[in-house]
Amino acid sequence: MARSASSLARLRAVAAAKRVHRGLDLERRVIESGGQVDIFEAIDELDIALIFKPLTSALGFCLPAPMRGIMVTTLRGLHIQRFTAAHELGHVILEHTGSIDKEQEILARDPFSGNKGDLPEIQAEAFAAEFLLPRWLYFHHAKTQGWTTGHLRNPDVVYQLSLRMGASYSATCWGLAGHQILDRAEVEILTRSKVAQLKTTAGKSFRPGDSWADVWRLTRKDSGSSVSGNPDDLIRFDLDEMVDGGYQWDLSDLRHAGYEVLADESTFSRDPLLYGAPAQRTVIARPPGRGATQIRLQERQATDEATDGDPELQLRLVLEGKEDSGLSRVERRRRGIGP
Repeated sequence: MARSASSLARLRAVAAAKRVHRGLDLERRVIESGGQVDIFEAIDELDIALIFKPLTSALGFCLPAPMRGIMVTTLRGLHIQRFTAAHELGHVILEHTGSIDKEQEILARDPFSGNKGDLPEIQAEAFAAEFLLPRWLYFHHAKTQGWTTGHLRNPDVVYQLSLRMGASYSATCWGLAGHQILDRAEVEILTRSKVAQLKTTAGKSFRPGDSWADVWRLTRKDSGSSVSGNPDDLIRFDLDEMVDGGYQWDLSDLRHAGYEVLADESTFSRDPLLYGAPAQRTVIARPPGRGATQIRLQERQATDEATDGDPELQLRLVLEGKEDSGLSRVERRRRGIGP
């Protein structure tokens, strides 16, 4: 059966996104950093002008060659800024004639299988989805966390996956279907979950600072990774602790960095009751504000000094939130005009 024009357009866009990935060596770089595809850095490395403005009538727009420029609104959260920038990058890379993109043209459809609208918009959607949410990134995070296909049917797990991938919960769900990790019926069930409820579950009785902010659940499996989020996010640590052996997690590094510890409690397995089993220590902390911090937590015996052999959790917490008006943060740093 001959492919439709929209299917062929999507295939071309996906191939283009993969070429850019290869050209920038993004798979290796992202996996080594344990993070997400940095769309703003990629645009900078492609020598495409990127600027942020408080657009009210559009999420973003692009200028075609020879100008090759992208503008993204500052009036939406970081996840939407990232997807909008990737969408506009698709227009530029695919040499479209230019585009002004409103919310219904970027956020209202499943970006992995949408076939409505004109072909440039279908292509830009497909490019953005493949660029930010490639199949290899799903498998990287699933392998790191020990998540199986069964885990990925759990909306709480998929919410945490979406944070690590730097995308909305909805886009992350549809990527599971688009990459044939789950079938579409399973994904439709996932999309019925409300993100606000998922945040409440993760944060227990504590809520993040605003509606854009999130609640991260981090374990030792996240050690060595870079967490990119919002300054109003809550950070929850779930840590196994060998209490019977006199061990406990040292939180001093967290406090020295200015984090406010909102909750610190331990629970024990009671079904079945296992003597000598580790306790589950749950710590929920609020960041001091916007910025980047290197955190090192160690589990050690209370009477001993910390040693290099102690279990530890090392993280780079980059909680800078959405981009402000003007140049991107990565471009300002490259020019030496920003922190």
